[in-house]
Amino acid sequence: MPAILLAGNITLLGRPAFRHFGTEIADGAIVENTLRHGYRRLESHAAFARGRMTWVLPSAATAEERAEAAQRAESKIGQRAYNLFWNNCEHFASWCATGIAVSQQVIEGMRKVRGAISMLAGGFLTWAGLVVLSSAFDD
Repeated sequence: MPAILLAGNITLLGRPAFRHFGTEIADGAIVENTLRHGYRRLESHAAFARGRMTWVLPSAATAEERAEAAQRAESKIGQRAYNLFWNNCEHFASWCATGIAVSQQVIEGMRKVRGAISMLAGGFLTWAGLVVLSSAFDD
């Protein structure tokens, strides 16, 4: 999968299990949030891509909104606050672009987990019901 760039633009770097997001700032550098490095500035799109295919999500934002997104991104450089569920790279890129931190990958992952739990619980409850029902017919 590719990578995504957000804010001024969002660059998305794809990996098999997830997508990695970064925010492009005015000089073409990209700010990302990672577990290992926290918020950091990468000098180029190539440095962000690390040899992998990337996608850029174009922004319909005005020049003023893009400048605000870049300011948000730059304000975090050097800090460390990564959390997979509450403050990952997609949360960061979304916050830079819109002021609202959200991760569709986390939301989708939670839906899948909830669905799997429901399936397992349903199967268990069905089995438990059969056990209870069959014991009603015992001598």
